Amino acid sequence: MELYDVIVVGAGPGGAATAAYLARSGLKILLLDKFEFPRDKTCGDALSPSALSILDNLGLTDDLRNAGYRVEGVSITSPEGKTVRAPIPVHPVYPSHGYVVPRLVLDDLILRCGLRAGVQFHGSTHVLGIERDRAGVTVVAETGGSQRRFTARLVVLAVGANVRLLQTLGLTPRRMGYAHAVRAYFEGVSGLSRSLEIRFDRAQLPGYGWIFPLSSDSANVGAGLLPRRGRKTPGASALLAQFLSDPRLGPRFQTAHRVGPVKGFPIRTDFQQSRVFSDRLVIVGEAAGLVNPFTGEGIDYALESAQLASAYLVECFKREDLSFEALRGYERALRRRFQHVFVFSHWMRRQYMNPFLLDPLIRACERWPELTDLIVRTLLTYADPAEAIRPAVLLKVLRCLPSARSPRTPNLPATN
Repeated sequence: MELYDVIVVGAGPGGAATAAYLARSGLKILLLDKFEFPRDKTCGDALSPSALSILDNLGLTDDLRNAGYRVEGVSITSPEGKTVRAPIPVHPVYPSHGYVVPRLVLDDLILRCGLRAGVQFHGSTHVLGIERDRAGVTVVAETGGSQRRFTARLVVLAVGANVRLLQTLGLTPRRMGYAHAVRAYFEGVSGLSRSLEIRFDRAQLPGYGWIFPLSSDSANVGAGLLPRRGRKTPGASALLAQFLSDPRLGPRFQTAHRVGPVKGFPIRTDFQQSRVFSDRLVIVGEAAGLVNPFTGEGIDYALESAQLASAYLVECFKREDLSFEALRGYERALRRRFQHVFVFSHWMRRQYMNPFLLDPLIRACERWPELTDLIVRTLLTYADPAEAIRPAVLLKVLRCLPSARSPRTPNLPATN
C-alpha cells in the first residue's frame, strides 16, 4: 500500500492551500474530497487583502485579477438606514483592495496550484473514518462504489462545517458555536460600486446582510444570522427575503433577477473551545471553528491557518517528530495568533449587534471619520478588536445615543 507523508481531507481553500504548501516542500501529499472539481461552495465569495497576500504567495495573483471583481472599499448601513463608507486602508504588507471571486472558481484555482506542486488528488471520495496506530494513519474512504484505504504518516482535516468525521473522532467541542447564512446570485442589480456593502437594515440581529459585487451589475447577495436561545431560525429563503424586503433596496433590485438557487449554509465560529490537533492529526480552517464571530469571514482564516500549519508540519518532518507533544506546538501557535481576536470579536458581536448601539455607532462614524477607519480595519483584522471597545470609542458611541435615553455603560470584558 502506497504511503503518503500527509493526507489532507477536504479541498476547500484551507485544505487545498495546506496541500500545496506541503507539496512545495517536497512532501508526498494526497488530497481527498467528496466532490469532483470544479464544484460550487456556498459562501460570500469576498477575498480580503490578507487572503490575497497568501494567494499571491501561492502564485495566483494573475488568476485572481482575471477571475475576480476588484473592490476597494467598504460601506456599512445601520438598522436605521444611515451609511458610512471608507476605502480599504493602506497596509504595510497587504494590497489596498480585495476581490470577489465565486468559490466555483477560487477553490479550483487553489486546487490546480497544488496539482502543479505535485499534490495527488482524488475527488468523489467520501471519507468514512480514520484509524491511527504507532506506524501512522489509515484513512478509510468510499470511492467509485467501493471502499479504499489510504495510509500516511499524518492527516490534516479541512472539512469545514461538516462535523460528522470530527464527531466520530471525538474532536468536536462540548458546545458548538454556529451561525446560519444564505446567499444567492443576482444579475441586473443597480447602484453597485467597488465597495463591499454590509447592511444591518432589515437584517435579523445579531447578524447582517451583504451585497458583494461580482461585476458592475451582478452580485453575491446574502444574509447571516447568529442563533439565540428560544428563537426559531428562519429558512434560507425567508432569511434572504426579509433582508431584501427593505424599501431602500427595492429600486436597486427592480430589474434584477436571481441566477441559480437560494442556498443556506452553517458557519462554525467556535475556535475558542475547538480542538485543533490530536495524535497524528491537525485541523485547519472552519473545521477548527475559524470563522470570525463578528464578520462571518472565514476564507482568510482558512488560508492563514493553512500557511501556519504547513510551515509547522514541514519543521516536524525535518525533525522526524510527529508525536502528540510535537503537534501541540501547532495549537500554541494557532492560539497565539487567533485566540485574542476571537475573544474580543465575540464580545463585539454581543455588544454592538443590536439597534441600541449599532445606530449610535454608525452616527459616531459619521461625526468622527477616524472611527469608520477603525471599524473597517477591525473588520479586515488589521486592528485589534479590543481597540473598538476602548473607553474613548465607547464614549463617542454613547454621545450619539438619543438624548432621551440614559444608558448604562456596557461592562468591558476581562482581558486576561
